[in-house]
Amino acid sequence: MKPPADETSRARAKQTRVCDEPGCDLEGAHPAPRQNGKGKHFFCERHVSEYNRRFNFFEGMSEAEAASFVRSERYGHKRTWRFGGGPMGGKRSAQTHDPRRWAGRGLFDMDDMPAAEARVEKHRSSLQLRALRELDLEPDAAPAEIRTRYAEYVRRFHPDSNKGDRSSEHKLDRVIRAGKLLKASGLMRS
Repeated sequence: MKPPADETSRARAKQTRVCDEPGCDLEGAHPAPRQNGKGKHFFCERHVSEYNRRFNFFEGMSEAEAASFVRSERYGHKRTWRFGGGPMGGKRSAQTHDPRRWAGRGLFDMDDMPAAEARVEKHRSSLQLRALRELDLEPDAAPAEIRTRYAEYVRRFHPDSNKGDRSSEHKLDRVIRAGKLLKASGLMRS
């Protein structure tokens, strides 16, 4: 015969924890938050439901603090701004899709970091450096110089410029791939 649930709960409570409700000796298996937010109470099933019914999160807060919490809760307690302002407003909105100015995790930081942006502009990836070498350019080549060299190499290695000779078609393919990479990374813009 199975013992009653209360007796089993009392036996487990002696080994684990007892319900935090005064006068109750059942097992406290159900956690509930404390009023000040620090720590937890552990109640039996009956007392946790009673505690949850009478729990008031805003107890101890002033009207202004409670209203501020409710307003902030609408947006998940995250920072908000007016349309057209904030991290994407002003100059930053024009630079949104410029890969040389991409700030990564710092995109939504409210602080301006001109030194970090200058470092990002001068840094070239290994793929960009390889593409510049394919065009026989220096690693610090300017966008105008890259554009003119690309156009010159496309004309030079195109089969139509060589009276139908397809021997330089392989070099043309590498030049076009390098040009696409440099265009995508924003290094051919003026």
